[in-house]
Amino acid sequence: MTGFQVLVQKEWISFGHKFSSRIGHGDKNHADADRSPIFVQFIDCVWQMTKQFPTAFEFNELFLMTILDNLYSCRFGTFLYNCESVRDNMEVKEKTVSLWSMINSENGKYINPFYTKESSRVLYPVASMRHLELWVSYYIRWNPRIRQQQQNPVEQRYMEMLALRDQYLKKLEELQISDSPRIANNSNSPASPTQLVHHLQTPL
Repeated sequence: MTGFQVLVQKEWISFGHKFSSRIGHGDKNHADADRSPIFVQFIDCVWQMTKQFPTAFEFNELFLMTILDNLYSCRFGTFLYNCESVRDNMEVKEKTVSLWSMINSENGKYINPFYTKESSRVLYPVASMRHLELWVSYYIRWNPRIRQQQQNPVEQRYMEMLALRDQYLKKLEELQISDSPRIANNSNSPASPTQLVHHLQTPL
């Protein structure tokens, strides 16, 4: 997932894709010839590959949807303006927060539970129209006439397990904090004869 963030940051943002002109942030001129959803098409292509290779990507569909949602929301400075020089002049890094910091702070919800690490695998996607799908969860999610697709039961169970893990980790931290004074007191007190005998014993 971090690798994909680096790819977008390097090949799209730092390389100079004109997000402001292509998306039209703050511009009411919808007939502008520079308007073009090139980056949206790129993310759509990535989503198509995740459908053809469901175990090859560490991130899930929500990760891609979050990127596109915040491409238009302007909540973060990641996709503002047309190039790095303008971002530096506008002090974007000092005045805004990066989208990646938000994603990385709760990256558990963006993990693909089916991901299998295969470093030597080469992906050959099928570009035939018969194998392309409409991204219903993104393009038509707000249409009340379209029934929302049910969440994959495996993904749903995975999210439940993540939440349970967080609860156990929090409980473990609380127990460690409550036991730390007791452990400190025991370490300062002299060892009992039983403890000394126990330390002298060695396995045969």
